[in-house]
Amino acid sequence: MVVDIVFLQTLVNGLLQGSIYGLVALGLTLIWGVMRVINLAHGEFIILGAYTAFWMFTLYSLQPLISLLIGIPLGFLIGIVIYVGLVKRVVNGPELSSLLVFFGLSMILQNLMLTYWTADVRGLPILYASINIGSITIVGDRLIASVIAIILSTFLLILLKYTYFGRSIRAVVQDTDAAMLMGVNVNYIYAMSMSIGIILTFLGGILIALTTPFTPYQGGIYTLYSFLIVVLGGLGNPLGSLFGGLLIGIIESYTATYWSSGISPAVAFLLLLLVLIIKPEGIFSRRR
Repeated sequence: MVVDIVFLQTLVNGLLQGSIYGLVALGLTLIWGVMRVINLAHGEFIILGAYTAFWMFTLYSLQPLISLLIGIPLGFLIGIVIYVGLVKRVVNGPELSSLLVFFGLSMILQNLMLTYWTADVRGLPILYASINIGSITIVGDRLIASVIAIILSTFLLILLKYTYFGRSIRAVVQDTDAAMLMGVNVNYIYAMSMSIGIILTFLGGILIALTTPFTPYQGGIYTLYSFLIVVLGGLGNPLGSLFGGLLIGIIESYTATYWSSGISPAVAFLLLLLVLIIKPEGIFSRRR
């Protein structure tokens, strides 16, 4: 019975954390799916979101849920600036160009965070009460972060599937030239996709601050996790990213419980290698 409780508790923890990973990966898969640019600064934007929640709480006693409202316009502004200043120049060029641009941006952001906020481990205190269901404990902070992540992810999926803007995005993804001939403003779609992607990344970072301590150095691991989730779900497949995030959360949780938390990334990337060998289009993707 004790083993069963530990097993179920681990599953719950993995699902809660995995839903946040899924939201974070959605920002990456949206940018990749629309513009085919490789955002290596993805993890640094996640950490910037986490610092947003931390400093708003530390300096102004603002709850992280309020920081989400700040993160939306902030992420939008950063997305527009990055698109106009950097991405617009390389969006139709070789993929290596965007990779190098975002690699340089990630180094700049990481060093700026180190300079101004030091390498000290930051984190938020436990802010919300836990819930006990029988012998299973659901940490309040993780539950709230997970619910918000699911709501935001659902909103994005509805936006992409049922709105004119979403149909325009899908048209650009399928055939950019045909979309332009049909009157779609491709430049506008690119700019909005970049902004929405950064907003999702920023909000994911705020939710991660609720559940996990962080430092400026951790952006790299979140970038790698996000790429892993995107590959598992299928490149450019938002729904697949959600399932991929849940899968990675479960794997990380069980590995930490039954083996070691330090080995969790290695197990996750071993799974990535297996997927690339067995089903390189992604576990949750559909062949066209």
